[in-house]
Amino acid sequence: MKRMLLTLLVLFAFVGLSSPNVHAQQQRSAEKADTSDELQSLKRRIEELESQNRQMIQLLNEIRGTLSSDPKAAISAELRVKKEENLAVPSGGIRKDASPTSYSRVDEPTRPAGPVPAQSGSTQSKASSEPLRWSDLLSDGNRIKFYGLLRLDLDMDSQRPNNGQAPFFVSSEDPRLGSVEAESYSMHPRLTRFGMDFNGPKISALGDAALGGKLELDFENGGSESRQIIRIRHAYLNLKWKEFSILGGQTWDVVSPLFPTVNNDTLMWTAGNVGDRRPQFRVSYDPAIGHNQWSFAAAAGLMNAVDLQDLDNNGFRDGEESGRPNVQARVGYSRPLWVKDQRLSIGVSGLYGWLSTSRPIANRTSFNTQLINFDWTVPLASRLLLRGEGWWGRNLSDIRGGAGQGINVQNGREIRGRGGWSEIGVKVSRYWAFYPGFTTDDPVDRDLSAGSRTRNRAFYFGNRITPGGNFTIGADYLRWRTDFLGFAKGIDNRLNIFFQYGF
Repeated sequence: MKRMLLTLLVLFAFVGLSSPNVHAQQQRSAEKADTSDELQSLKRRIEELESQNRQMIQLLNEIRGTLSSDPKAAISAELRVKKEENLAVPSGGIRKDASPTSYSRVDEPTRPAGPVPAQSGSTQSKASSEPLRWSDLLSDGNRIKFYGLLRLDLDMDSQRPNNGQAPFFVSSEDPRLGSVEAESYSMHPRLTRFGMDFNGPKISALGDAALGGKLELDFENGGSESRQIIRIRHAYLNLKWKEFSILGGQTWDVVSPLFPTVNNDTLMWTAGNVGDRRPQFRVSYDPAIGHNQWSFAAAAGLMNAVDLQDLDNNGFRDGEESGRPNVQARVGYSRPLWVKDQRLSIGVSGLYGWLSTSRPIANRTSFNTQLINFDWTVPLASRLLLRGEGWWGRNLSDIRGGAGQGINVQNGREIRGRGGWSEIGVKVSRYWAFYPGFTTDDPVDRDLSAGSRTRNRAFYFGNRITPGGNFTIGADYLRWRTDFLGFAKGIDNRLNIFFQYGF
């Protein structure tokens, strides 16, 4: 009996000690089951978020793909993204979308209860966040094309020209002027250029005329070497039909349409090349008859746009005081020759202008400008080209002739002159071409007074190296000479090296 009671006591003690462990094991099993369920739920949420992210990336790729081709489709795709964001991301915490198990989380600042006061900059901030499209910059039917070049020039002279960066003649070596062996050196980026071509819609009321225009700028307009001033080279609008066109604005003169390869600063003006840019109104007619191409152009241009001549110093330029513009015209002809893809081109052009002064200059109050110019471009072989111009005229300072001299104020004479230039272009390879040439401007001596330039000329040899990528290296040598009436001549060995990237 005692042994039986002792056995029962041991059993009760064992059950009492083991029951808490069983309860604990059951509790741990339940906790493990709950944890497993939570992990499965979190795993499903992560997979759903990843699916949403993939959908958002796909929509963003659609927007990028349609931005350049179809702006309307891009806007539609953008609205789809915003719609998805509104479904997935609630304001102020967690929101469910159409799927009961898909969630997104955002943290937003707590907003006070009641109405929110309007903020003056909210509309502007929203607008600035929107992408900018070409349609926001240009009206319907208009297109724009940018172009230009980045350039650095190095100029070295054995005898100082009148301007080291923009030379027109060489200074005299006469000891009386104190300029014997006056060397010079300069470096500048002023010929860096930026331009825009505009193409507008056709104007049905004007016979479907195509509207276009150009704006081109560089920095050759003075200022310091680190504060160059912008200069307008071209600024015009153009109406064009099939063979007929009308131009209004600033561009090249109709006369003297060519210029030498070297001296890009001043294009050998006053040393043999004539013509410049000026405000004008021009009409052109360019009919094609078989393989023959004709060109007829006439313009009314602003006198004294270049030399700003005001002989009587009354504040009015003499050309404007005459009450009339200059008139210019050119007839050109071109046709293909035996050289493939090249054409023979010849032309004759002329200019006539009027000038008036309020008080007499050497007993005269009216003067005239006259010019006759011939131009030619002759392909001699596939890699050989001859080009040039020859001219004669009087009072040509406004179009860069007469060695830069127009009217002799001492005797009232309109300074006569003749000149021209010619060069041969030789393309040695796809990477190198050179251009030997000669240019001269020879005023009539008896129209001049002491100290005037009696002749201005140069032999030159230009090189153009084009390794590719619109990159050009130029190296031009000029043997430049200027003669003076009553003073010693000036001779300059000029070297111009430049590096240019066109875009």
